[in-house]
Amino acid sequence: MQYYATIVQQLYSLGARKIGVTTLPPMGCLPASITLFGDGSHQCLPNMNVVALSFNNKLNITSLRLQNKLTVLNLVILDIYQSLYDLVTKPADFVGTCANASQYVFWDGFHPSEAANKILAANLLASGIALIG
Repeated sequence: MQYYATIVQQLYSLGARKIGVTTLPPMGCLPASITLFGDGSHQCLPNMNVVALSFNNKLNITSLRLQNKLTVLNLVILDIYQSLYDLVTKPADFVGTCANASQYVFWDGFHPSEAANKILAANLLASGIALIG
């Protein structure tokens, strides 16, 4: 978090006043994590998600401290965790599971598909509005 705070402060000293930062995704739900560490399970790995949530909590706390210190700064945290977690754990609520690749949540071990990115972008748009204006 110290490195993150330093980068934000450096950007601020260079004139940045609007910064958007994404949280970590649910690392235990990435196909690569499940394949490597899931012991044959096809479920999210809770221990990895706890670590991501802990990081995200520290990110939020550090960001609030930065906003209090740099009063003109508009620092927005874009929460990718919950949207992607919902997509992975309840895919039928968002995208199908047929042979059409545009309907999958991931296109490889790490990267959300185009269909998933459209849903994630729509969910993040409301948070990002604060950076406009």
